[in-house]
Amino acid sequence: MIIAVDAMGGDHAPPAIVQGAVQAVAESKDKLRIILTGKKQKIQKELKKYGWNKDLIKIHPASQVADSTVRPSQVVKKLPDSSLVQGIKLVKQGKADAFVSAGSTGAILSSALLLLGRIEGVRRPAIIVYLPVGAKGIVLCDVGANTEVKARHLLQFSIMASEYMNHMHGVRKPKVGLLNIGEEANKGREEYVEAHSLLSKVLPNFKGNVEARDLFKGNIDVVVCDGFVGNNLLKFAEGWIHHVHREVTSQLISDERNIDKSALNDIFTDIISEYEYEESGGSFLLGIKGICMICHGASPARAIKNAILSTAQSVKEKLVESIRVGISRTVAQIEII
Repeated sequence: MIIAVDAMGGDHAPPAIVQGAVQAVAESKDKLRIILTGKKQKIQKELKKYGWNKDLIKIHPASQVADSTVRPSQVVKKLPDSSLVQGIKLVKQGKADAFVSAGSTGAILSSALLLLGRIEGVRRPAIIVYLPVGAKGIVLCDVGANTEVKARHLLQFSIMASEYMNHMHGVRKPKVGLLNIGEEANKGREEYVEAHSLLSKVLPNFKGNVEARDLFKGNIDVVVCDGFVGNNLLKFAEGWIHHVHREVTSQLISDERNIDKSALNDIFTDIISEYEYEESGGSFLLGIKGICMICHGASPARAIKNAILSTAQSVKEKLVESIRVGISRTVAQIEII
């Protein structure tokens, strides 16, 4: 198995990316090999710090870096030799099984769409994120790829996210909820009302509308929404949990009661660490003919390592093929309705 990794993407590239790649190879049980794309000399400098195994980690030279000076939709045209574009091309050419990057989300999305294309039947690719809620966790889809959607897009997000939850987290027949402003079927914008009706007809495991306050109850496995709502919900949750931690820490410092403050702070720190993006590594771009993992721009080595290992698992589980089959089956169902 070969994973292409953008060594120049992210705020801490290439040191954190290279370190994460080295750690992933060391921890993998799947004979993992990695191709680092980017500026050769800079990558070599970092690799030499770790006793570089040239059989397991190779370098694919790329002279350019996709940064914010170029619009995401123009990256393939204007920066063809960027580490991002070259990494995706390795997947297209069959030289790598998947691609991982902490670069621009927009650039990854646009480049992957242009170079790899969509799975047959998929109208809109979507970004999915896993949240460790309860024993099984939940997934939220979409979290940024599509700010405006139609009912059929939300249905396809449900299918793709369900396949992900099934193959990546072992949740058979995951329960699907439509994120909305109320539980009633007629709540929300027109496309959400239509989506409720469509999902009710097509998905046996559709449980109806779900409100944001109920996401942590563990009654739903897959939560679908448009990317504007999903992205804002995700970022609010990230900010809120850190705010609560700061408030608790502040209260513990000023509280004069005889309680074990250190133990309480450790408990809260452990809880927060479970929700950090470093734990899952990143978010998958679903619906394209290839596996792409999008990491947080500020990803440290640990996040990159976990992203690579999760990506390797998705290759092993044949996630793209599972989504293709699921989408094909759903398209046929819709035609019957």
